[in-house]
Amino acid sequence: MNDTSPPSVLKRKVEAGAPFSGRMVMTPKKALQQALAKTAQDLMQLPVEPISLRETRLSLAEIPEHLDERALLAILSGPGEALGLAALSPATLATLIEMQTTGRIAAGTVAARRPTRTDAAMSTGFINQVLGEVEVLLAADPAIAWAGGFQYSSYLDDPRPLALLLEDVAYRTFQITLRFGEAGAREGRFFLALPAEGRGPGGAASGANAAEGGGGALLRVQAEWGARIEQAVLAARTPIEVVLERLSLSLGEVMALQPGSLVRLPPKALDHVRIEGSGRRFVAHAKLGQCGDKLAVRVFMGRQGAANEPAAHKAQPLKKALPGQQENPKEASGNTPENGASKDA
Repeated sequence: MNDTSPPSVLKRKVEAGAPFSGRMVMTPKKALQQALAKTAQDLMQLPVEPISLRETRLSLAEIPEHLDERALLAILSGPGEALGLAALSPATLATLIEMQTTGRIAAGTVAARRPTRTDAAMSTGFINQVLGEVEVLLAADPAIAWAGGFQYSSYLDDPRPLALLLEDVAYRTFQITLRFGEAGAREGRFFLALPAEGRGPGGAASGANAAEGGGGALLRVQAEWGARIEQAVLAARTPIEVVLERLSLSLGEVMALQPGSLVRLPPKALDHVRIEGSGRRFVAHAKLGQCGDKLAVRVFMGRQGAANEPAAHKAQPLKKALPGQQENPKEASGNTPENGASKDA
């Protein structure tokens, strides 16, 4: 059976970082377009079509000239105390708010108004996911040095304080026009400005990469990519289960289970607890105990933990815990459909 579930962020990072995959080279412009479209679809089932995108370098003084009037200005925090800016035009902001509150884009034009703290709070998830998707798509690209590691920090409703908040450095800016909805019900703009000199992983080595030539640069990028992947894998969380015992019960016994029923376990069940991963994959044996006021398990590793795994035990007849209740007089026997049901304890 084919797996049609969406790939995890880690899997997409691995795929994006394959240097010789034969796919089209990912650029920051393409990454931003894909990130906007994917985020809108994932969060709000909102179709988004990028119409145009312009990438330029601007000074801090030039940025306010390229912002829409009454735009929501989101201050972004990044690596090395770097600050960036994401701006949502009134039409873009209204679309995000409407999709989260009513599930559809309202008819008519959008009246420009001063953005509020509530607007900023409802836009934070969208902005952060767009930035995260860009980071995933550019994970193995040198651009990750300046494009990665940013997230929402605060907001402004007036561009005048930008000169005091942001550093007076050169910025890479992206001005993208978007068409929202199935039939292009509305158009809006998204503006992104990040410091041109990256401070993320690989930023300090970007000049050395250029001097080393193509081969040296590729090796350095691959080394940095491997370090990032290793960090992500080691930080990933994986579920495990502690199985006290796995028993075989007849269908009749399973049907007879009710609150208060007792299921007898083998005498050594507490000393041979199983640690299992996904799909009942055996990991180790353990012993059930207590640490302070909490239940705990002591894991046995090595030869002790790799001892022969005990087969499923045949359960003893069920006993009722409450006095005065009659035991089930019927017992499953022979080649009947009742045999073969299983129950995890």
